[in-house]
Amino acid sequence: MKYIFLLFFINYLFSADMEKIYTYEDGMLRHYLIYVPDSYNYDTKTKIVFGIHGYGGTASGFESEVSGGFNKLADKYNFIAVYPESTYFYDQENTLVTTFNDIIRSTSFDEISNNCLADDKRIIYPKFPGCDRGRCGWAPCVDDTKFIKNLIEKLQNEYNVKDVYLIGNSTGGMFVNSYACMYPESIKAAISVNGLPRYGFACTPDIPVNFISYASSNDATIPPVKKISSDGLFYESQSVFIEKWKDKFNCQNSREVIYKHYEEFKEIVYSGCSDGIKIMSILNLNADHMWPEAGYDKNSGISSYTNFGTCVGDIQSDLNAAKCYRSNDRWGSEYIIKKLFSFDDSD
Repeated sequence: MKYIFLLFFINYLFSADMEKIYTYEDGMLRHYLIYVPDSYNYDTKTKIVFGIHGYGGTASGFESEVSGGFNKLADKYNFIAVYPESTYFYDQENTLVTTFNDIIRSTSFDEISNNCLADDKRIIYPKFPGCDRGRCGWAPCVDDTKFIKNLIEKLQNEYNVKDVYLIGNSTGGMFVNSYACMYPESIKAAISVNGLPRYGFACTPDIPVNFISYASSNDATIPPVKKISSDGLFYESQSVFIEKWKDKFNCQNSREVIYKHYEEFKEIVYSGCSDGIKIMSILNLNADHMWPEAGYDKNSGISSYTNFGTCVGDIQSDLNAAKCYRSNDRWGSEYIIKKLFSFDDSD
């Protein structure tokens, strides 16, 4: 009986369940979710992939509804999946407000105040308590790049890490853009999914790093072509943004292809860049503000917007938000992983 109990205890310790881990950052209690696949072996260097949620989203919402069960890909491709939670608060309607801080450079109250339409022509988002960054400001004042950098270092001390990759969705993609500029040495590659920078806030890192900008042509929330979004905020165009990266790292070659799964994609890969990195621009020619093909309806053949990820799984049931219930497989999640891991050939 004792032997049977011991086996059960060992299996429990190493079973592949997602965990919620608390940590302090600048005196604030923060948390993240982590999934370590059963196949993990400390003697083998293993990749870590971060999934960064968007505005109003959550760590568990990213894993389940946005990506359709991202942990399944961690099992398939043998990587450790990490889902940080942003800082958050509840507005006057008791609605959970979440997002990461994408602003990394010095700015002014007036500069941010001029980054959107007049108040009567836009959506006015609630501001984080004690953080008034200007009329058009909506992100918290915390240093989230430092939070993620410290978390990467923590995990590198706990696991045998090969490379680190970042995936950001929507405002999480905006944050990933900024993180890649601030701490490029800490990651192998990053992809921003429908998360172009605010107008005037595009940046490039001081050292080369592999990077993908993914955008959707029908996206009105963070538009890749038009400057003004449907909610009255100003954003950089994808072409101008990626051109800055290409020029910064002296990319000599480009290859453009158009391909189709259910939705159609225009992809430009820039190579011959500094330190052998690659930069990629992907424009979904059919989709709205959605994870690749998450909004596609096979019956109608139309791609449209659906609100995914503004919910919580049981592991975050302490947050006051709707429960996640949509976790069907997403072709787009494996598509993104394959694109990120393709940079392994850049060594």
